[in-house]
Amino acid sequence: MARRILIVLGLVFVGLVLAVVTGWGALVLFYLSPGPEPARKAFAWGFALLGLATIVALAVRRIRRPTFVAYAVALVLVLIAWNMATPRNDRDWQPDVAVLPYATIKGDLVTVHNIRNFDYRTETDFTPAYYDRTFDLRRLDRVDLLSVYWMGPAIAHLFVSFGFGDDHLAVSIEVRKTRSKEYSTVAGFFRQFELVYVVGDERDVIRLRTNYRKSPPEEVYMFRTVAPIENGRRVFLDY
Repeated sequence: MARRILIVLGLVFVGLVLAVVTGWGALVLFYLSPGPEPARKAFAWGFALLGLATIVALAVRRIRRPTFVAYAVALVLVLIAWNMATPRNDRDWQPDVAVLPYATIKGDLVTVHNIRNFDYRTETDFTPAYYDRTFDLRRLDRVDLLSVYWMGPAIAHLFVSFGFGDDHLAVSIEVRKTRSKEYSTVAGFFRQFELVYVVGDERDVIRLRTNYRKSPPEEVYMFRTVAPIENGRRVFLDY
């Protein structure tokens, strides 16, 4: 009796695992398989139905082996689709993330190119502007952590700002949005968006959030870190 209960519990556990993997795999095929949307939907529904058949096969011994073999082959195709998704730089980007920053390092001097410093009239109406600046690592004297809330206290966007005396450089890691694709949190879990390091003047990166984003409004909090400044220099170079 105990053995039978263990077998049943084991089959239930395997069924739950299959259900989770099938849901993930169906979404992978919908977002990442090649072809137009109707074809991607067909792939996703086909894998979902195969997953359901595999779960049913747990209780039917005579079809268990061929069904599991078919499911394993389909899962390999899902993994191939997942691993073939690679980031690109040649998309039609939104203007605020179209220009990539980069840095050149010579000893303790770090020159950051394309620091964003837009002149905003509204969140979406602005005049693009960039500048280059050289920072001396020996003058780095503080690192601030900024926390931005827009959906209550449970979700926040975090970014950092490095202080060099009167100079500040903010770095925010964000989704790099295109002009044509709407943002989706679910799609973001399935490699639909590249990431970008937004390297900007504090008057851009912070003021955008405190003064211009209204729907929904954002709350911004700044925290001064207390770690040894040598750690801050290493973090700056890592960024």
